[in-house]
Amino acid sequence: MLNLFQHLVCIFSLSKVPLHHSPPIAEEEPSCYISVMMTPKSCRAYYYGGLPTKGSRRRGRMWVDANQFYFEIPGGKGGERIQLKISFSEMSKIFLSRDNYYGVDTVLFNLTFRDQADQSFTLRFAPITLIPRRRIALQKQWFDYLANTINSLGSPSPLPTK
Repeated sequence: MLNLFQHLVCIFSLSKVPLHHSPPIAEEEPSCYISVMMTPKSCRAYYYGGLPTKGSRRRGRMWVDANQFYFEIPGGKGGERIQLKISFSEMSKIFLSRDNYYGVDTVLFNLTFRDQADQSFTLRFAPITLIPRRRIALQKQWFDYLANTINSLGSPSPLPTK
């Protein structure tokens, strides 16, 4: 029970929430650090190009599993089947761009990575849901996750510092 109490004191001391009847903790040096990065749920996504395959703006699926980013689009209607399995260490940067496809302002993710032959590609895609508010939250969650993952591996920041 004492360990659980100390753990809770550590959590609240990092968030600067005062606790009554808690032992004093030095402000300048917390006793532990908490780093939690939730893996986003798999979702549907539109592929907008960037790979040497036929067909763009096709609907597929993306997910993360065991330090790998998966992106899959079924074949059909003149487009080839795409099955990507990108390890986080192969990713170099991610940035956002906008596209006005058929009058709809779309936020596109541009994920730059290298394949086994050390050739660079930029995968352009957009995570989607039907409800706009949820789509914005989903896109923010996926972008934050991928940006944090790429930055934690020592890659340059995807966002400008100035």
